[in-house]
Amino acid sequence: MIAILKEDFERSLPVGASAHDEVFEAVYPAIEAALNNYYDMLLGEPGAQRVESTDESEPLKYYFKMLVCVDAFLSVFRQLDLVLTSTGFGIVSNDTISPASKQRVDALEAQLRTAQCRARAMVVQQLRSEEWGVTEQAQNFVRHIYTEHYFFFAQGIQSRSYKDWEAMQRAISEAEEQLRVRFSDEQIDDVLKAYRCKDKKNMAEYGGFVQLARDFVDLWAADGDGALHSALFRRMERLVEGNPETFCIYPTTTAYSSAHMLTFSNKKESSAFLFNG
Repeated sequence: MIAILKEDFERSLPVGASAHDEVFEAVYPAIEAALNNYYDMLLGEPGAQRVESTDESEPLKYYFKMLVCVDAFLSVFRQLDLVLTSTGFGIVSNDTISPASKQRVDALEAQLRTAQCRARAMVVQQLRSEEWGVTEQAQNFVRHIYTEHYFFFAQGIQSRSYKDWEAMQRAISEAEEQLRVRFSDEQIDDVLKAYRCKDKKNMAEYGGFVQLARDFVDLWAADGDGALHSALFRRMERLVEGNPETFCIYPTTTAYSSAHMLTFSNKKESSAFLFNG
């Protein structure tokens, strides 16, 4: 298991929050707990091997340490009597210094929670691989085509916060459920598997669909089920229906059968012909 030192803790906290010795010492038990937790629930054996063998300067190790430190600090910082200054923060050590105001502590928490989301997104993005992608951890942390990494980084919008991410969850779930109804659980699961495993061949073929699916989520967030009647959704249908070699799972599913069910025609040669007189 990797070690997290004071300099890792200092480097991991948001700009303007430079830790003093007593803060690191107070938070360290929580760091150990968070480290064990993330090894188990996020890394698994394949992820742990990659983190431990990765150089200190590589993004995976850097953001993993950041995630652990921010998570640990969030779990305990309201129990500490913090004093916040323009250059950092520390723990109140005498009766002449007052703890930081609730407003400033609330602002710090919001900043930390956003940093936590961004660090987690980067770790998951770096973990994507053939080995990690088939694990239970990968399935738990990459549940949807519209990912946390895409939300915070791919669109170049730096002002998004953890509250924005929380507010997006309903649209993500509802929109992807519509994609599963239309294109089948099996086909969407295969797209997700290719993404988790960073399968270059399959992702090259699925790439257009992945981007359209993410655009569909954004449209759903803005327009609800009106997105089902959009040009964007029709474009997705044409892409899937017109590329049976790429989307080879879809034609074998009940979703395909439902989408291509023929309307009954009341003809004389039909065994179910209805005579109306």
